[in-house]
Amino acid sequence: MDPVASSRVACGGRIGTGGALDCPQDAVDEVSEPDAPSKGRATDSDAAFRKIERLAGAREQASAALRRRLAREGFAPEAVEEALARALSCGLVDDARYADVLARSRLAQGRGRQGIAAELSGLGIDPDGVDALADADEGAPDEVERALALLERRPPRAKNQRDAAYRRLVQKGFGADAAASAARMWSESRKG
Repeated sequence: MDPVASSRVACGGRIGTGGALDCPQDAVDEVSEPDAPSKGRATDSDAAFRKIERLAGAREQASAALRRRLAREGFAPEAVEEALARALSCGLVDDARYADVLARSRLAQGRGRQGIAAELSGLGIDPDGVDALADADEGAPDEVERALALLERRPPRAKNQRDAAYRRLVQKGFGADAAASAARMWSESRKG
């Protein structure tokens, strides 16, 4: 295996501008030739890194979720940390990128800002640093509009529709103020 292909494997195949790899040299040096003798390096770490490559190749991943998954699959804690450090250093895993993708996806699904922030916090990611959520904060009326759109797509089926609408919106992660405003507006529009 040539050095470029070898380093491409170490960094998940990501190539930066000018054909150069977006990977620090120490991560590239960690990959050895397939037929070269082992230098006593933990193969558990290499197996964990290959698992991270497969998972990150399918979709964006958060480092905390990867850490839990690898531990659940029986990898040693040292091997997990070493593999995650390699993946983070070469950009294969990026929590900021993951948070932005997740927030934009959830907002497009009609989810509320508070629910998204709670999901990110559960992954150990600070929601205050996510651009997509900051954009959602700037357009607070957008939160009510997204809540109204959700109610139009899936109206609640209950005797007291206003209360049912409020409960549904809170379950979807909307704040109490946005949920109350949207539930009131939606139920008034249904009466008229």
